[in-house]
Amino acid sequence: MEECSMTATETARLTDWLISKGLSEKEVIECIKYIATGIQQPPKNPSK
Repeated sequence: MEECSMTATETARLTDWLISKGLSEKEVIECIKYIATGIQQPPKNPSK
């Protein structure tokens, strides 16, 4: 299986696009981290 990677330009474009769709900067960072590592942050429990 061939590994793919994103260039810095592609990452910047994705960041701008996600922000334009209403995601916060923190959400964008979590998204990029997930794309890069495959590790998803556990859901936050608002009742705690």
